Amino acid sequence: MFGSIFGNRTFDYEIYVMIDGRWRLDKRLEGEAGAGKLAGEQLEKNAIAQANALLNVGDFTAVKVIRTRENSTTQTEIFSKQATARPKVMQTRPYRGVFPVCETILDFTTRDAARGFGAVFREFLDKQNCTAVEMLHSPQHQRKLADQSNFLRAGIYALAGAQTQAGLPGQAERSKKLEALFDKLIGHTRNALAEKTMPSMETGGFDSMVERIKARYTQPGDARFYIFFQVAKHLIQMPSYAAKLDFALKLLTQRQHAENDALLDELAASCLDSSQLIQDVLGHRANLSDALTALAELSNGKLEIPATPQTDPLLVSLNSLLGQNRLPLCVDTLWERIQTNLTSKALLAKNDPKKEWQLTRNLNHKLLSLAPPAYKEAIDHAGRMRMERVRDMQS
Repeated sequence: MFGSIFGNRTFDYEIYVMIDGRWRLDKRLEGEAGAGKLAGEQLEKNAIAQANALLNVGDFTAVKVIRTRENSTTQTEIFSKQATARPKVMQTRPYRGVFPVCETILDFTTRDAARGFGAVFREFLDKQNCTAVEMLHSPQHQRKLADQSNFLRAGIYALAGAQTQAGLPGQAERSKKLEALFDKLIGHTRNALAEKTMPSMETGGFDSMVERIKARYTQPGDARFYIFFQVAKHLIQMPSYAAKLDFALKLLTQRQHAENDALLDELAASCLDSSQLIQDVLGHRANLSDALTALAELSNGKLEIPATPQTDPLLVSLNSLLGQNRLPLCVDTLWERIQTNLTSKALLAKNDPKKEWQLTRNLNHKLLSLAPPAYKEAIDHAGRMRMERVRDMQS
């Protein structure tokens, strides 16, 4: 049986935390000379307890405690612990639009509904690298969402709250109806997965698949659902939103049947619902004013793109197709984003607030000159409200 190491010895303790793969000294506890065995043992326990407390904060990936004997260079690691992975609880996001009244599962899969799902479940979609179109037509993604029942229920309740049409029942009742429809949608996609003879893109390409599905499924809305069901199966292995957008744009560029443009426009718009994709496609912009101007110019196909080896061909293709008026849903998506940012409280130039008034005036003028007729009134109102906020801020 070994006795205590303390006796009349004095020890100091250093608590280290790991941040971004590097150890950093967080705290040093010094023992008092002649304090005795019990005081030494208590100091060591205190050092370990403080290290554990730091680990529980959640900002550090590991902690350790080093013991050093007084007047000595000998150090001993007496405690080390890695942080256990904590599953991050995903949060739904608000939807400021109007969510459609859905009577059937096919109503759930329209662009208006997909836009709402894309906003509320954005964190889930980004984590899965999945568009709203895919989520509403893919059993795999639906199953993953359903596994997080509280998150799913909260999101559907938020969508029910965005149903502001007159004459509807209360939000709780609306939410129950939407939950029931989503359960039916899961069953519908599961049944579609079991169909082994459904036309696919692997046997003839997109246009051929669309033609064969339309010939097979003649009930209103059915063909559209199964087309996107097969597209979702094709997209699930693609590594990014950019790759999925590129897929849609290349099919539009190489199209054989103009009547399929609307389907590809809808898929492209679902990709552009992602803020990260917008940032990646536009590249670095000096400030929010420059970014919103670039989005407005892009929506008209008027974005000036320098021809350099670094030029993104995806941006070139998107700019060209928007300029040809072949992506009306994408135009709506871009202007809804512009309007949302214009009404936000974010400064146009964070690093130079003195320029805020002039930037706001210039931006309002530019946006009004580029906005489609359907958005001019809303953009004008949002711009005037922003100018009032800037005036109040600088007065």
